[in-house]
Amino acid sequence: MRFSSSLLFSAPLFSALLLIGCSALPSSSLSPEPGLTLSLIHINDTHSQFDASPASVKDAAGKPVYTYIGGHPRLLTLAQQLRQQAAQDGVPALFLHGGDAFKGSAYFELFEQRINIDVLNRMNIDAMALGNHEFDIGLTKLADFVDKVNFPVLAANVDTSAEPLLVNSQNLKPYSLFVLDNNQLKPLAGVDAAAGHELVAVFGLALEDMRAIAPDTGAIVFNNEVQSAQQTVDRLTAQGVKHIIALTHLGNQRDLALAGAVNGIDAIVGGHSHSLLGDFRHWYLGNQRPYAELVANPDGKGKTCVVQAGQFAQAVGRATLKFNAGGELLSCAGQNTLLAGTDYFRSALRNEPSRIAAAEQAATERYVAGLPRTAIVAEDAALRAVLDNTYLPAVQQAYGAVISSTETEVTHVRLPGSGGSDKHGSPLAGHIADAMLNYVNQTAVQNLMKRPVQLALIGAGNIRAPLAAGEVREGNIRLEVLPFDTPLSVLSISGAELRALLTDIISQSVVAGAHTGKFPYVAGIRYVAKQSGPATAELTTLDIKQGGSWQAVEAQQRYSLVTTSYLADGNDGWQLLQQLQAEHSDRLDIILRRQQVALYPVKRVTAIQDSTGQQSFKTQYHNVAALPCKTDGVDCKVAAQAFIEYLRTNPALWQQQREPTVTLLR
Repeated sequence: MRFSSSLLFSAPLFSALLLIGCSALPSSSLSPEPGLTLSLIHINDTHSQFDASPASVKDAAGKPVYTYIGGHPRLLTLAQQLRQQAAQDGVPALFLHGGDAFKGSAYFELFEQRINIDVLNRMNIDAMALGNHEFDIGLTKLADFVDKVNFPVLAANVDTSAEPLLVNSQNLKPYSLFVLDNNQLKPLAGVDAAAGHELVAVFGLALEDMRAIAPDTGAIVFNNEVQSAQQTVDRLTAQGVKHIIALTHLGNQRDLALAGAVNGIDAIVGGHSHSLLGDFRHWYLGNQRPYAELVANPDGKGKTCVVQAGQFAQAVGRATLKFNAGGELLSCAGQNTLLAGTDYFRSALRNEPSRIAAAEQAATERYVAGLPRTAIVAEDAALRAVLDNTYLPAVQQAYGAVISSTETEVTHVRLPGSGGSDKHGSPLAGHIADAMLNYVNQTAVQNLMKRPVQLALIGAGNIRAPLAAGEVREGNIRLEVLPFDTPLSVLSISGAELRALLTDIISQSVVAGAHTGKFPYVAGIRYVAKQSGPATAELTTLDIKQGGSWQAVEAQQRYSLVTTSYLADGNDGWQLLQQLQAEHSDRLDIILRRQQVALYPVKRVTAIQDSTGQQSFKTQYHNVAALPCKTDGVDCKVAAQAFIEYLRTNPALWQQQREPTVTLLR
């Protein structure tokens, strides 16, 4: 965990970065144009990562230097600088958030929506998309967030008319209008107040399948993304609005599809898939699709610029859009800029003995400052002080006892091959799957359950953070790595069903730009998957460990698996598990009551369709209406507890070589 740092912003580097962005424009667009030039500054999937994140960067010899990147104080500095530079250049700018401010840090676990209201209200954001994780702590707290932030939360495809907690919200809106006044964009109540000035509209889109992803959406209806987008664009165009931006939380894959299906969107500023667009291999963060990708609209005339800026407040995106006098998009260019600091270490422990020598500091700073798509940025002092003085003491206290330590980072990526990982993907996810399998097979659980479990499955998105080198405390697990209320579920599945489940989820995950939080990591079994097409994968190997050796999974054999209740319900693309339990289920859900294991047998899991045809899933228990996860004395963070206990009994786990159980060939 990173609590504070004192870093410097490089003004010369900042100017150089602006020149780099401009140099990407086609030469024809460098000549004066009579239309609007617009700067979009954007972030997404910040997930309450207010402090900087551990990271490493390749030095001149190709070896890692360990440091910290991002965090909201650093993000605020660069956003302000980009706004100031745009103003000096006479270019109007908007600062947009692509959704998912909630969940992902100890700060959020302790202070929930309240800290996001406080911090985000200090950042001069113009609008934010409605993300799926904004629903994680219930509609009452989401409504509190929406009503108290000083920027609109946008979702044009959301109907709250039947949901009493949000129906009267004045700040959850389909779109916002901004009027061009003296080269600045200012919020406007309606088109009639524009008085002939140029207008820019920003409309939002939430996931149409939100009900199958988010735990508590109440009576909200989520309408079709493409239809809602086209209807909104047509309505705005009919009112004379010539510049239209979509602020979405759909994922890069669906953003690209949206751009190719809707006429009239000039740019899509996205979120959800955590896509750090561009080449960041020098930061061990991979090479994703290009930034500011232009997609032809279905009418064959217009084009839409698609951007996204990664995750965890580690980078800021900036796109420059140029229009002609008729409002047609002439060009779009820019880049994501990673927010670097000036603390550098030779060891992943990042302790004082491993800090680089003073004689190397200046040269290292110059080297990092010269890296592409990178800026050395100081933390905003005022925001840093708010975090340190108001919130940090409680966070530090909540971390609890040391249960392990590691001399190297234990990394987590969603998709193998991404983020600088190899074909086996996340080391951390494999250890967590091992812990889940170990937990349900321990004597105390088996005395109640009397059902040995052969395999464990977990989705990559259940895991919210890697483990930095150093001491590992209980809070690192419960507050950062596995922060969700995550009961464990044990149910049976045939070998054929298991193969179909894995094939389906992996196929969904390998699509370029896809949301990959659903990707399956495993224990007790191993698989090799090969991508066979743009949206397909096949399992070439599927083995299970029995009697200490690997044997092929048999299609007709039934096996017992443990996963999270969220996935066992069929959420996030794991719908086959719901279908297997639609009529009856042998599933047992595990929670802790007064720190003792308690089992809840499941009768069935039903799929409920709303008026749009979108599904949500409802678990029916034999003896209770729902698990009592919000009750005093009840702990539903069972996946986290399983991992904590596993580390306590295996403190040297990180020094042991784990046999890979996941292999993805692409």
